[in-house]
Amino acid sequence: MESRFSHRFNTNYVPSDEEIECIRMDLVSHTQELARIDERIRELSAQRDQIQAYIGSHKALISHPRRLPVDILREIFVACLPVDRNAVMSAREAPLLLGRICSAWRSIVLITPRLWASLHASFDYIVAKSQRKLAVVEWLGRSAACPISLSLSDLGWDDGSLDISVLLKSLIDFGNRWRHVEFIHLSTARASELTGIRAPALESLRFTGNVSLLCDLDFIKVPTLRTVALESHNDNFKDLVLTMPFAWGQLTHLTLKCYEGFSISDAVVLLGRCPRLVSFQFGLKEPDTEIVDTISGPVLLPFLTTLIMTGGSLKSQSLSHLIEHVSMPQLHQFRVASLSAPDCSSLADIGKGSPLVEELGNLHLPSLSAESFLVGLRSLPSLAKLVVSEFDNWDNPPNPFDSVQLLELLTPGPSDTTVCSALQELVMCGCSDLKEETLDAFIQKRAEFTRGFRRLELRNPMNPDIVSKDQIHSYLSQGVDVSVIHDNWMKPPSPWTGLLT
Repeated sequence: MESRFSHRFNTNYVPSDEEIECIRMDLVSHTQELARIDERIRELSAQRDQIQAYIGSHKALISHPRRLPVDILREIFVACLPVDRNAVMSAREAPLLLGRICSAWRSIVLITPRLWASLHASFDYIVAKSQRKLAVVEWLGRSAACPISLSLSDLGWDDGSLDISVLLKSLIDFGNRWRHVEFIHLSTARASELTGIRAPALESLRFTGNVSLLCDLDFIKVPTLRTVALESHNDNFKDLVLTMPFAWGQLTHLTLKCYEGFSISDAVVLLGRCPRLVSFQFGLKEPDTEIVDTISGPVLLPFLTTLIMTGGSLKSQSLSHLIEHVSMPQLHQFRVASLSAPDCSSLADIGKGSPLVEELGNLHLPSLSAESFLVGLRSLPSLAKLVVSEFDNWDNPPNPFDSVQLLELLTPGPSDTTVCSALQELVMCGCSDLKEETLDAFIQKRAEFTRGFRRLELRNPMNPDIVSKDQIHSYLSQGVDVSVIHDNWMKPPSPWTGLLT
């Protein structure tokens, strides 16, 4: 719009009294026009809202979800359940949330047994209100004949509460359908109430707390039990586990976590009892110097694919003892907190007995030699993931094997035979002497000569800027994902150090 004062806009010009009066008179008509337009906009907005509501209501009537068959809706609802834990009594997640969308969905939810076949029950939370105890019974009652998955938390003070006893009895009434059960810090009083329960369909048991309470429970003896996971700080945890009346020969998955840990000799004894094991994870005793021949013949584990030892450091002598006494032809994942094997025979023997190993770690580089490393890895043609560490220890040799030598060995050449040609992922922890040019050559050659290599992880490198962001993007364009990870205790200082974040 044109104005006689346009040339004065956006300046510091001060109009005269006559000009001010002229401007005010000119604004009257424009202000009235603006008010008329605003009113028209409000009318049109109201009209638009009415039309939009009309369209939305009719679209809702013909929406696809309304026409989905009930059986498909049920499958969708079941897929909404948590996958890594049991469902909780909360309206913020399935199945309760699904029942609050509409009456049609609520009807379907209430008659779908699989939605109610899992439950996490925190005793303190449930007994706080009487209606919650009734809700637990109703919840599991809706599961009909489905096998039940339960996790029970008893973290409160053991005051012998009658309410908790009533709640536990309600859960015991469904014992014939227990399939997966987890007890989190079960008190002595609660454990005594479980005595005599058979749970004939039980397949999985997880227990955290005083494992001595398990010894008197009949349901741990059922032959259907396949998975056992125990975590405890009992001083005599090892002895308790070795005397437990599990149907050891039927177990396929065994996880044992404790403060003290197991020696390799103890682990071999357990493995000898479990010929059907598929995975075994346990805490390794530190230091593991107790090597005792407690079995007469070799242990054959034809189905074992995963062997994980947490904590401690597996020495060459212990590794040799394990390989000598245990045959694991199908082993794919072999992982320990730290593997020290200075002689070449130890690593090579892993490949001889378990040639299908795809994941190996954590190799402590300073305890190795170039020869032992090369011979060992060449015995593992299927190795896809390798985890190594390079932390200074007081017992490291004078000229230890390091990350630079590692990358040079793993860097393929145009004419040389590539070591670990199937390698897809390399994880390096520590690695103080890592050089940028060595790292770049390794990545470039791996990307060029071995198309399968796709990931390099540098955890807590001494040089936090060993790889720039531009280099990371460049490597990613070549199909190699490079990540540099710093744990909190290894992060460099910043202006915010010491502040709560």
